Amino acid sequence: MRILLSAFACCPGKGSEPGTGWHWVGALADLGHEVTVLTWSEHREEILASCPPGVDFRFIDIPTSPLPRSTKHLWAYDAYGRWQDAALRLVEAQARQYDVAHHVTYGGLHMGSALWRLPIPLVYGPIGGGQTAPASYWRYFGRSWPAEIVRTASTGRVLELARCSRTIQHAALTLVDNSETAFVCRRLGAADVRYFLSYGLPSDWLAAPRSRPTGIPVVFWVGRLLPRKAPTLAIQAFAELRRAMPARLIMVGDGPLRDQVRAMVRQLGLTEDVELLGHITWDEVRRMYESASVLLFTSLRESFGAPFLEALGKGLPAVALDLHGISDADVGSAALKVALPPRPGDLPRHLASALQTILSDDEWESRSAAAVKWAAKWTWPVKAAAATQIYQEIVGSRC
Repeated sequence: MRILLSAFACCPGKGSEPGTGWHWVGALADLGHEVTVLTWSEHREEILASCPPGVDFRFIDIPTSPLPRSTKHLWAYDAYGRWQDAALRLVEAQARQYDVAHHVTYGGLHMGSALWRLPIPLVYGPIGGGQTAPASYWRYFGRSWPAEIVRTASTGRVLELARCSRTIQHAALTLVDNSETAFVCRRLGAADVRYFLSYGLPSDWLAAPRSRPTGIPVVFWVGRLLPRKAPTLAIQAFAELRRAMPARLIMVGDGPLRDQVRAMVRQLGLTEDVELLGHITWDEVRRMYESASVLLFTSLRESFGAPFLEALGKGLPAVALDLHGISDADVGSAALKVALPPRPGDLPRHLASALQTILSDDEWESRSAAAVKWAAKWTWPVKAAAATQIYQEIVGSRC
């Protein structure tokens, strides 16, 4: 098929959104599709050095925004919208025809896509963004809570005035990461909404089911040190676990809460048991997944969570909050999901209890097998094949 792929963020060798854009390109090209990619020109050199055969990249600069960069979020929203409009004009000015358009990055509900204006069906997503942080857990957000309130408000009726509502109303199909985003999309008038993870794994990421690691158990936490990812909650939960059994906590990532995290480790007397590694290479992160005893995932607002999928792909069982995208994923025994108690102060103890269960019961090997089995559903080749079926369905329905 002739696919027009909108991947504003796209770059080889990167994680997060740029990596997602790049993997979509390669996986669809591997299936023999004719893929034309609309992307930001920032990573032109890296892309051209690794471009898959037969893929046509169209690099588009961000038009000048009248807003000052000091406004940050407002500037980013305006600049991204202007980029989308420029991408649309480029496509409209060319003679080439496509069977379907697919917007993959940015994968956020609030941003929308201008490609719905083309005379071809649009697949929008997978997207997240409909999820909001639980208000009773505001203390974990600290000074960023007012900004979180604004974000929550922007996920309400204000979306009906934004470009995303027009995108969702005109898209042939909207793919979503979680049920909260599905609810918002249906409220905005989406014709067809389906569950589909935005994250994926390379086929060679999948491990064989593992045996329980020997020695002192290692709890692994990975992510940016941001309020919504609640790294301090992870430390509090680990402190509760240490009261019950020997263990180590390894935390990977950097961010604005770095000093607060270090101070809490000292305050709770955990300096001998906690390693704060900061930013490390991807190969080092991969080895951590392969040697740790359990993943601890504490995000209080997340569409889904790449570390959760990555860990399960390596056969590493997980403990996570029963929240947002992870709440929707039926992973069986691969993870213990912890519901948010009415009193936030009880959550660290509940997380510690779940950690102790995974580290102490006789089901570690079966959890590892369940983890790999579930993660295998979300490799990039599998995702591209599923997307191809979707393209054929919606194109065929218009014939």
